[in-house]
Amino acid sequence: MSENRGVFSTVSPDVLTICTYTEFAPFSYEDGGEIVGTDISLLKAFAQEMHLEVEIIKRGFAGLWEAPGKGDCDVSAAGMMEHRDRILGDNAVWSNPYMLVTRSLLIRRSDKEILKSPEDFKGKKIVVTPTSSAHIDGDIRYKAIGATIIPVVPSQKEIVSQLLSGQIDAFGEGDVSNEYLAGKYLDENGERLLVLTDLHPMKTPEFLKFAVRSVDQRLPEKLNKFLEET
Repeated sequence: MSENRGVFSTVSPDVLTICTYTEFAPFSYEDGGEIVGTDISLLKAFAQEMHLEVEIIKRGFAGLWEAPGKGDCDVSAAGMMEHRDRILGDNAVWSNPYMLVTRSLLIRRSDKEILKSPEDFKGKKIVVTPTSSAHIDGDIRYKAIGATIIPVVPSQKEIVSQLLSGQIDAFGEGDVSNEYLAGKYLDENGERLLVLTDLHPMKTPEFLKFAVRSVDQRLPEKLNKFLEET
């Protein structure tokens, strides 16, 4: 255990260790071999203010929120919301929220007039990240009316490829992630190949938070103060 200039203890000396899942652009993703994204930038800015170096550990999404409580890292980040099934353990807490997102489906532009409501997805294939909010929402909103929910995401790039080639019909993610992807894939005229549809809130508002190690309560306190001031 270490003390960073007397501010709070961290898993490694003078380092803020971040666990993240890198298939959630723009929150966390890889670019040229470097892990980047809005979540990562936010936590790097916090670390800089606290005079800490940063170490990033790449993880799968399932159970990512458990890592700080187990002492694997100080913070877990990947566009996560607090949910009753996401148990942090005794040594971690959720941070204050830093963003509110809405559920959405990413579809081909050519399907925008025929895939508008949940009923339109009967018999359709929807890919979601396993154990994500999209997975929870997909089972409730679409599976019940006959859609097939596929909880397998090798990468966002691969899923977009499957979507554009017609192998699947939709990609379930938050509006921020799907808007990012829609703006990234364009045709020869600069027009979007993908569009968002069926935007809707979850029953419990989807506020994004970090899972934070709380063995030293000063860490979540300092992070929450930073989030409030940012």
